[in-house]
Amino acid sequence: MYKKWVIIFIIFNICPVIHAQKVGLVLSGGGAKGVAHIGVIKALEEYRVPIDYIGGTSMGAIIGSLYAIGYGPDEMVEILKSENFRNWLTGTIVKEYRYYFKSEQPTPGLISIAFDLSDTIPKTLLPLNLIPNHLMDFAFMEIYAQASALADNDFDKLFVPFLCIGSDISNNREIVFRKGDLAQAVRASMTFPLYFRPIIFDGNIMYDGGIYNNFPLNRVKEAFNPGYVIGSKTTRGNLPPNEFDVMAQVENMDMNPIETSIEPNEGIIIDMDFPNTSLLDFNRIDEFVDIGYRTAREKIDSIKLQVSRTGHDTTVLKHMRMEFNNHMPELLFNDIMIDGLNNDQQGYIEKSLRRYADTFDLKNLRQEYLKLAHDKNLRYIYPSAEFNREDSLFDLRLRIIPQTTLEAQFGLFFSSTGHSQTFLGVSYRNLSEIATHFKGNIQFGSFYGGGSIGVRFDYPSKIPVFFDGTLNFNRFNYNYASTDFFFEDLKPPYIIQNQVNLRFDTGVPVSVNSMITGGISAGRNDNIYYQGRQFESTDTSDVSSLNQVSSYFAVKSSTLDERQFACSGDFRKIAVRAGYDSEIYKPGSTSLIETNQRKNYFWFSARYEDISYIDLTPHFTLGTSLILQAAFKPLLSNYYSTIIEAPVFNPNIVTTRLFLENYRANQFISVGIMPVLKISKQIHVKLEAYAFVPVQEILKDENNMACFGNYFKTVKPMVNGSVNFITPVGPVSFNTAWLNNEDKKWIVQLSFGYMLFNKKTLDE
Repeated sequence: MYKKWVIIFIIFNICPVIHAQKVGLVLSGGGAKGVAHIGVIKALEEYRVPIDYIGGTSMGAIIGSLYAIGYGPDEMVEILKSENFRNWLTGTIVKEYRYYFKSEQPTPGLISIAFDLSDTIPKTLLPLNLIPNHLMDFAFMEIYAQASALADNDFDKLFVPFLCIGSDISNNREIVFRKGDLAQAVRASMTFPLYFRPIIFDGNIMYDGGIYNNFPLNRVKEAFNPGYVIGSKTTRGNLPPNEFDVMAQVENMDMNPIETSIEPNEGIIIDMDFPNTSLLDFNRIDEFVDIGYRTAREKIDSIKLQVSRTGHDTTVLKHMRMEFNNHMPELLFNDIMIDGLNNDQQGYIEKSLRRYADTFDLKNLRQEYLKLAHDKNLRYIYPSAEFNREDSLFDLRLRIIPQTTLEAQFGLFFSSTGHSQTFLGVSYRNLSEIATHFKGNIQFGSFYGGGSIGVRFDYPSKIPVFFDGTLNFNRFNYNYASTDFFFEDLKPPYIIQNQVNLRFDTGVPVSVNSMITGGISAGRNDNIYYQGRQFESTDTSDVSSLNQVSSYFAVKSSTLDERQFACSGDFRKIAVRAGYDSEIYKPGSTSLIETNQRKNYFWFSARYEDISYIDLTPHFTLGTSLILQAAFKPLLSNYYSTIIEAPVFNPNIVTTRLFLENYRANQFISVGIMPVLKISKQIHVKLEAYAFVPVQEILKDENNMACFGNYFKTVKPMVNGSVNFITPVGPVSFNTAWLNNEDKKWIVQLSFGYMLFNKKTLDE
């Protein structure tokens, strides 16, 4: 009888210990704070605490899934610190993948609103995400596809069995992912509302798992039935939201600090506290990892009391991970399958994807995928990899949504010097075997007014080609004004340029970053001006009307990161143009000429531009600029008619609205140096110093006629310092410029928005 009770006592006490040998790790959401989970894992591995199962939500799903497919703590930190990760997080496409051929004429638009015309009642479609997801979606596929294939899409067969949580907002329910496409499951779990675009899973819209279950302790216990559970919580420390910050409110709702308790013999919760932090505060990775590591170490003794089994040491774990990775299939792609498009639209995509051979390797696939990401006729692209065991190759499945047919744009520019512009644009796109884009815009303001209508056709042939036809209207009012900060004394314009031009352009790509373009243009410029800046209200103006026709050929390449405030990348252009002009001059009351004049002439021009930014450190970039301009045409009827039509050097947002009489010449050389201090991804300080060297100045004689000066007689400097803040709603720029003007040399300007114009007759 005594022995019987001894045996029962031993069984009763040993069974929980045996049962406790299987350990589950639960990782909460928490945005950037979730990086602390890596520190927890690092501490557990160092003290040889086994991790037999792992589950997570949001950032916990990312860290947990990486661990589940064989990444160690140091490897995870390396990924999160990489430039690639920062690019995924911001949607920044590195310059070698910026497909210049698909770029369109930049506009000053700040806000785009799409309209769905498929329903009886048109719907306004607001943007679903602040951050473009093309890079992140491709990166998730790249990271998880091989492990998912090796496990036959069963998360229990990964290096460590894994689950994660998503939120099905179509049916208002929590989803537990244990099978399927691992990349898709993790992507669903971390899809934070408004920051990232949702994905579709089994026909339902999926968002961040934190909406329903930010700490899936219950799901790990139900799925794996571990004997002991370690919970890592990183939900505390959110910045308190205010009533005007919608994003902070959403963050606070999604990353709510759920109160959870667990019996000491069943598990332990490592609940970490953080200094105030935000969702995407990934510049504090080392700090967060250290918090996780130190907090976990404080709990190790308590864990060891309950977990008697000793895990593998880090050397053995590293070897086991290598063995797991060695069995993964090579990431080579064969067939491409397209969902979401009709047959004609699928043909457009298939022709757009250039086939290098029977299979795609990852580098070629990424290049072709990101070409599609640059195509403004496509609204959404989601890639997934499907493994085919028969040939051990992957098939690429693309879910594509064409761009909404109708889209409106709104832009606004205003500055402390009194200039303001409003931009309204509209576009209509149709995707079939070719892509058709009808476009139009109007601008109005104190300095510039204009309008444009046009259409572009994109043919995805073996050598892609576009044809673009536009009719443009431009009006520039150049005022003789003081440019004091906030006190601009506007006077009537002394030069008005009215322009209308019809252009036909075509282009083909040469490489990802470059293309060849050519075209013809015809237009009329009506230049209205006075012979000097001093005139009376009773004076009548001179009018020089030019009828122009020309054709051009250009080779261009660009990887610049911004349309007007670039601080990274390169731009190069070689262009030649030939044309025929007819000038009709009608003198006004300030002219010394009394009769109308007419002049017809042929002309030729060539231009070379080179703007380059070299990253010397992560925060310092050195930019250089070189422009060689040569226009061979005669002097016109008088000085002002000649100088107005001469090429101008106006390299930044301060100079683009000024007439700059001293920086105009038919032939000139300009060189510049542009050091840039990058304070953050959005804020940079830029200094620009240029030397403008006219080959021959255009001078004015005593009769207000134009004449050429001596060769290389003068060097005219220009300096501008700026602080630029590229906000989600538009750029804010503070500039202080020094110009070689005879009247006002210093200009101080605070501005918001972009100042960009429709194309002129002679623009390439």
